[in-house]
Amino acid sequence: MRERWLVFVIGFLAASLPAVLWAQPCESLSKFASPAVNITLTKSIASGALVIAGNSKGFSELPAFCRVAANLKPTPDSDIGIEVWLPLSGWNGKFLAVGSGGWDARA
Repeated sequence: MRERWLVFVIGFLAASLPAVLWAQPCESLSKFASPAVNITLTKSIASGALVIAGNSKGFSELPAFCRVAANLKPTPDSDIGIEVWLPLSGWNGKFLAVGSGGWDARA
């Protein structure tokens, strides 16, 4: 049951946040309020500007995107960290989810 709720929440975020981006700047997504979702980071990343600690090469081929990190609590005893990268333009309509160590509902 928790896995279905988690997939629903992630799917909802992935489906609804790109539409919200057209109406407001990336950073304003931090104001999203929900008892089950706590947005911890919203940041516009310029094309080719993403650098992650420990990776000296960076990601020079990435287009501009909105980086959103959040903690999900579908149940009181859960603490799920997610990160979603939302393209600022030219989205191809595809969604890719990685991670979860086998705890999601994908078979």
